[in-house]
Amino acid sequence: MMPGGHLATSFVLGSAAYAYTRSAPLAAGCVLGGFLIDFDHYLDYLIFERQWRRPSPASFLRYYFTYKAQKMVLPLHSLELMTLLAGIAAFQPHPILIGYWIGAAMHLLFDMLINGDHVLKRPILFYLFAYRAFHKFRVEMLLDPITVSRGTGERPYIEFFKWQPPKATPISQEEAD
Repeated sequence: MMPGGHLATSFVLGSAAYAYTRSAPLAAGCVLGGFLIDFDHYLDYLIFERQWRRPSPASFLRYYFTYKAQKMVLPLHSLELMTLLAGIAAFQPHPILIGYWIGAAMHLLFDMLINGDHVLKRPILFYLFAYRAFHKFRVEMLLDPITVSRGTGERPYIEFFKWQPPKATPISQEEAD
């Protein structure tokens, strides 16, 4: 799912949580978990992709929407982290932590359902940090080879608000080599 889709669904989830419980911390946690979990993409861009000379949001979005990334560490997109947070929440049930967990779970579910059909080689395994680490976080081991449609990345702020990822066409192994 694209960031705009996560933003919209996170606000719907947060609003529903607030309407049902009247808990602002729970609602805030839902939004944080559902949308700001994607901050790890930006950290990957700066740290592992070494793009600190082009830190602007437009450069970052353009880079990711055109699938130029070589590494996908994504520590927040981790089923292991989700398990740890669930354990902590069981012993320390703070509303913001519970909300974060609910929002992040929704985010990961939508990612698996929408991105899984799009480019991920192994849609569920991809969300295991250990699986990505086993493949040294290398994109070519985690994503199908693709070509991006002409014009993708030219209007990153508009693409941000689309529901599905930019159109990408899987390419054959011969074309990839």
